[in-house]
Amino acid sequence: MAEAETQQGFLQELWATRPGLVVAVGLMFVLFLCLACGALSVAVWQTVTDSSRVVTADPTPFPDSNGLPLSEPLVVGISESETVSVTLDLPATLNLAGQTFPVQAQVVTADGLWSPQLTDQETAVWVYGTIINYVVGLPSSAENRALLTELAPGNDIRLTTRGGVDFTFTVDSRRTVPVTERQIFAQNRPGITLVLLGDRADGADQRLVVEGSYVVGETGVFGADDSVELGEPARLDDLQITVTGATYLPDRPEVPSGFAFYMVDFEVQNMGLTAVDTAQYQFTLRDEIGNQFAASPVASQLGNYPPLSSFINAGQTRQATAGYQIPRGLLSPTLNWVVARSGATGQIQVSIPFSGSPQAARGAVVSLLEVTVSEDRTGLIVTGEVANMGQQPLVISEENVSLRTADGASYLLLSTNPAFPWSVPSGQTLQFRVTYQRPPGDSAIFTVLNQPFQLTNLR
Repeated sequence: MAEAETQQGFLQELWATRPGLVVAVGLMFVLFLCLACGALSVAVWQTVTDSSRVVTADPTPFPDSNGLPLSEPLVVGISESETVSVTLDLPATLNLAGQTFPVQAQVVTADGLWSPQLTDQETAVWVYGTIINYVVGLPSSAENRALLTELAPGNDIRLTTRGGVDFTFTVDSRRTVPVTERQIFAQNRPGITLVLLGDRADGADQRLVVEGSYVVGETGVFGADDSVELGEPARLDDLQITVTGATYLPDRPEVPSGFAFYMVDFEVQNMGLTAVDTAQYQFTLRDEIGNQFAASPVASQLGNYPPLSSFINAGQTRQATAGYQIPRGLLSPTLNWVVARSGATGQIQVSIPFSGSPQAARGAVVSLLEVTVSEDRTGLIVTGEVANMGQQPLVISEENVSLRTADGASYLLLSTNPAFPWSVPSGQTLQFRVTYQRPPGDSAIFTVLNQPFQLTNLR
């Protein structure tokens, strides 16, 4: 007790004579505790992350469902500078050969391995975030396997969203893939991928996969009060807007992995008598099936002109660029640029030709030599050549070649000579021969890179 009183007296005397020293010692003690806690936290964090690290790369970005209820329309942020980049209703039902499956949403982990929790044998599972190529799994059963096996090229697959929108796809192919195959999640084409989950009938670690392409209906997913082509002016309120060009940039260092920048150059003129506030207008980009891509400030800064901002005075004309972030390798014959004003119902829509990678075709000259029908009357044989007039080697993959009809249906590639990819050195010419499933109609469009050819008299 006496010793305690002595210590207390010493501290009181020290505080009275040298208060600064007491404060300094106290601060040093607090700092020591903070550093010790920080070191412990780092050690624990390193232990957790090191033990849970599996794979460091993804074939396609998977959105995080945290904070996004699976029962609500999907809103995915795919850029640090954007809150909303792609919006679409969640799938609700899947219809195959007259059989309807309710659809539940489940998340794929960052390592790309898909092991969904199946509630029953009649419910399909949709990979949360796959909204360009819908990836849907069916529980493994004899009935479901027979259903997928009986699907043939040309058969329809219908997907209905919670918002009541119907999407129709046509079957392209059927194959088996390893359970670790991550390419099935790729978001580079409008279509659907059906996977038989838990299936082991074709091997120890194989899954049956059916792939289909989106079918464009006679009426689009959305309409516009005024629809024009590239270079044609359109009027919205007092503004006359003309799209003058578009640029596709996949290789800029600012572009996030798995995406590309797409810039739309346009001219806007105020035809009214008062100034117009451009902040009231929204400029959005949509692909052929309705996926919407919000404007990206980063991409807009890389365009030929500055982004549109502030007021436009009466009679004033201004050139501007709107930039967007889209999936890299997106295949869509056209992109629709839509302009609307807040609080108004009118809008304009500009149809811009798009082939997925326009600069890949620079220097390529494609010629068709012959188009014939196979002896069994089921195939269409197209013979042609590609001349590379550019300075860089030209590589053409299967995704760069297609056969479609006017209704948007895509037809199955049966054979090719030479095999893909086609490599054409600078200054050289490559001859090719491809055989497609024969379309039922009299005409079709054959495309290599961004160069389409109208084929007629097919029947």
